[in-house]
Amino acid sequence: MSNATTTGGPGGERPGPDGSDALDRARAAVAQTRSAAAAWAAKTATQRAAALRAVGKKILGQADELAQIVHRETGKPLAEAYSADVLNVADLFGYWCDRGPSILAPRPGRIPKLEMPGKRAEVQRVARGVVAIIAPWNFPVAIPMRGMVPALLAGNGVVLKASEHTPESGRWLVQRLREELGPIVACLEGAGEAGAALIEAQPDLVLFTGSTLTGRKVAVACAERGIAFDCELGGKDCAVVLDDANVQRAAAGIAWGIVNNAGQNCASVERVAVHEAIADTFVPALVKRLEQTTTDVKELVTADQKALVRGHLLDAADRGGKVLCGGLPDDPEAVIPPTLIGDLPSDAAAWRDESFGPIAVLTICSDDDALVAAANDSQFGLGASVWTADTDRGLRIADQLDTGMVWINNHAFTGAVPDLPWVGTGNSGGGITNSPDALVHMTRPKMVLVDRNSKFEPWWYPYGDSMVALMKAVVKKQRDGGVGTLFATLGALNRRMKDVG
Repeated sequence: MSNATTTGGPGGERPGPDGSDALDRARAAVAQTRSAAAAWAAKTATQRAAALRAVGKKILGQADELAQIVHRETGKPLAEAYSADVLNVADLFGYWCDRGPSILAPRPGRIPKLEMPGKRAEVQRVARGVVAIIAPWNFPVAIPMRGMVPALLAGNGVVLKASEHTPESGRWLVQRLREELGPIVACLEGAGEAGAALIEAQPDLVLFTGSTLTGRKVAVACAERGIAFDCELGGKDCAVVLDDANVQRAAAGIAWGIVNNAGQNCASVERVAVHEAIADTFVPALVKRLEQTTTDVKELVTADQKALVRGHLLDAADRGGKVLCGGLPDDPEAVIPPTLIGDLPSDAAAWRDESFGPIAVLTICSDDDALVAAANDSQFGLGASVWTADTDRGLRIADQLDTGMVWINNHAFTGAVPDLPWVGTGNSGGGITNSPDALVHMTRPKMVLVDRNSKFEPWWYPYGDSMVALMKAVVKKQRDGGVGTLFATLGALNRRMKDVG
């Protein structure tokens, strides 16, 4: 984790000039949020949903202001600031406020009536307490909100550690939430030092989105402190183009997957595997589409990220890669254009490691098995797309891909669909955002049982021979079934109850 540049206070206020009190500010943010969390969790999920719905309306009412902040901080086109970070707010709040209370409702427990009479149980989903969200800079509204809304709905308090590269976006979000909800939400600004301090301040759950390297550090730090964590990490998504694909549509969709947000997306298309039978028509179509997107590609957000992408391009050149479009600008200050590279070995950095920029590598494969092998040749396992006119064939390919998500004839847009899990495997981590599955981490199960049985229990002391006989009868009933074993079990139970009572 890098050194902090700024560290905001609990409400998102800016720190003093020295920025030296990261841990104090983190502890204050967690303590303040924890104090408010008890009253918030005591509300019903329906009451919390009503309060959150008001927040959603407030944010949408100021959508233009928020889009401009995202555009200014990230450099992404204003159209992408709206489509990727702002407009999905409506669906996000709508989904969780409409469906969340029923998802969070207690479920009845199934209890064997014969062996355990007179008992009723339910399994509740209760808030963990304080959820710390360590957010990245590439989608400074969409990604933290995907965690914040369900976490708050479940009754948690939230401390957002906004990226040091997009502090205004995080501060703006928390201010809107605090205006409606009060100190149940806090903001901590800063770089790696602020994130480390937030973990040290002992929240109850850490949700981290970012690189695999940093995610491992977060996981270790949380494990050492007994803190639950959920890490959604990097990706190296592959687009698999079958020989029956709609060439023009696949080229347009994959070009968007490569260039969207200047490639600064964990689910960007960074590898393209195309069937040799279609390569002569598909590759020129993809190159044409990429060249048409040049005006929509902006500068990468950080200098370090630009240096990494340039390093991948230099390595590709050293390994004899063929630049099909774009390429490394001579001027190190110039914007890196949409770039497609062919003829690279699979151990090249641009094939093996996450680039997080508007570049992709191309490989041509002889058949479906080779396409699957190329797509699975990665340490990451976030997403992949399959492009084909035959849906059944696409589904067969999807079943063989080692990823958390597969899109057939599209790519990666489902981050904006609240009901669909965003999840990976391998070095992409096992973190889950969106869908009811995300609540597995944001809540903990709590079982409550009511026993109305007035008799002694057959498993109580003293044991004796009747206890062993009953256990054997139950095993036989479970194994063989039938009316005879049922009556035998009832007889063994009656004898056992005489010994216990």
